[in-house]
Amino acid sequence: MVIKCPNCDKNDFKSVRGLNCHISRIHPSSADGRGLRPSTDTRGRRDDKDIVVKDITCPFCDKNDFKSERGLSCHITRMHRSSSDGKGPRPSTGTRDRKDDRDGARPETLTPSHEDHERHNSDRDVVKGVAKVQRDSLQKGSPDNILLKDRARPETLTPRHENHERHNTDRDVVKGVAKVQRESLQRGSPDNILLKNDAVGAKPESRPAKYKESPKQSRTTEEPHDRPLSSLSNFILSFNAPNFEKFVAMIEGSIVRPREDSTLRTESVNKFIDDLKVVMERISDIPLKLLKSGSYYDKTKIDYNNEFDFMFYADIKMEADFTNCPPGYCKIRKGVTVNKDLDPFIDRNGYLVPKLYKSHMFDIFEKCRTDPSFRKGRRTQLQDRKPESPAYTLLFDLGIPDKSPIDIDLVPAIRISGWPKTKDAREIQTGKWIDISTAKKAVECFHVVTKQFPEAHPDINLLWRVSFSHAEKELILHADLSDKGCRKNVFKILKKIKENMKSKNPTEMDKFCSYHLKMFILGFYDTHSDFSKDQKLDMLKKGIEELAKCVRKGAIENYFIPKDNVLQSVPEEERRYVVRELEGLLQ
Repeated sequence: MVIKCPNCDKNDFKSVRGLNCHISRIHPSSADGRGLRPSTDTRGRRDDKDIVVKDITCPFCDKNDFKSERGLSCHITRMHRSSSDGKGPRPSTGTRDRKDDRDGARPETLTPSHEDHERHNSDRDVVKGVAKVQRDSLQKGSPDNILLKDRARPETLTPRHENHERHNTDRDVVKGVAKVQRESLQRGSPDNILLKNDAVGAKPESRPAKYKESPKQSRTTEEPHDRPLSSLSNFILSFNAPNFEKFVAMIEGSIVRPREDSTLRTESVNKFIDDLKVVMERISDIPLKLLKSGSYYDKTKIDYNNEFDFMFYADIKMEADFTNCPPGYCKIRKGVTVNKDLDPFIDRNGYLVPKLYKSHMFDIFEKCRTDPSFRKGRRTQLQDRKPESPAYTLLFDLGIPDKSPIDIDLVPAIRISGWPKTKDAREIQTGKWIDISTAKKAVECFHVVTKQFPEAHPDINLLWRVSFSHAEKELILHADLSDKGCRKNVFKILKKIKENMKSKNPTEMDKFCSYHLKMFILGFYDTHSDFSKDQKLDMLKKGIEELAKCVRKGAIENYFIPKDNVLQSVPEEERRYVVRELEGLLQ
């Protein structure tokens, strides 16, 4: 878990101790880091312990007439005992989904008495943090808001005592802020809770939170000089009122991956592919070239680098025939070439048969994987696949304890130079977000893969699925090049939301995938112009709204072939589930 400093934008603290040291070192001159402490002489100095706030506000409800910490503590114990936010039952304290606040490890089972003790201590820490911040805020405000016990003037503090009191004040505030942040994150997505040592299988049960924004709880962004002195108090209280902005922040926080682990996986896979290409050049009877595709290579990866896609295509000139083919499909025949390597897979009419080509390529992949010279092949396992799947899927074991294996898809393909005619595919328009160089590179070629058409068709055994993986990669990779905007960020957040929906109910969400989101988001980029970074939340809300409308209608256009509806294979019941989840985020 990452703890954020309440005084500045630094948010990479891993523990309360680190945040405490930061505040003591960087923000020693004031409780909120933006002004000087009041004078310490006998006329203006008041001891923190002798200050009574007229109105301490309960962080869980609107009651704000508490005169002391004790009164607030009694109120929370009596009225909000059943939950940490006063709005529902506390989470289970069993060993399955209980987590230690400090490092995310699973604690020992708590007995009821221990549970009550921990709960009381948690409430008391929050009360102390809130009351302390409110006292500090009022201390910098009008003297009329502060009452002294028995109306007595406090004793003069020496500089040594003053520094000691100041350190205690900062430490209490840090503890209060960290405690509330931990409890808020625990009530949110399980992806935001880091487990000790990233233990495999230690992921908590998915427990989605209901995020509801009300006008009373929402905050507007303010410049530092416009913020009220009680902003730190409001900061603490706001963690008990999750809104859309905090939800997005938690989603973005869960996308961050450890650099060391990411680099290790990427380097291992690249070495695997390099060694495979060496073996393939010796074994394959067809000259093959490689296209690296997928979210890692267009920089929109949202989780650990555990899936990689690689297209192997014949380095032979071929042509596409879209005559009498359904949208998104075509037939393939030989171009002007003397190469005869693909002749065994061509029918009497000159068309390349996808089933024969796929079978031969799979045989090449298997021979390479099991070849004695390919040592990394010994750490692979062939995965079961559906008959209609165009990919030869391997599970590659890194050979490192506690590191999960990686899915590697090897996809047989054919590369077609140039771009289809306008009646068969849309023209890539330059302008709002696509510059000339990106558009020119995107239309250099397209590919076809051996994915069978799902309906009856006279040429069903000759149809190839058109893949614009090359163009997708170029457009997504350079989506923010023109204006340094937030297009890729919005796309990544939508992908993470989709993954959370799937993990919540895997049985209800099977067909809806990232490809559907990619086709939607490319069209969304065309219809909206302002993707500046300060518009990220607005663009994300609009994206969720428009995506829900498209899924409800059961239609998302293929960005490259508008006549092709990419949602046609998603069942209606699954679409209804996706719409419910998306609309729930905006309520």
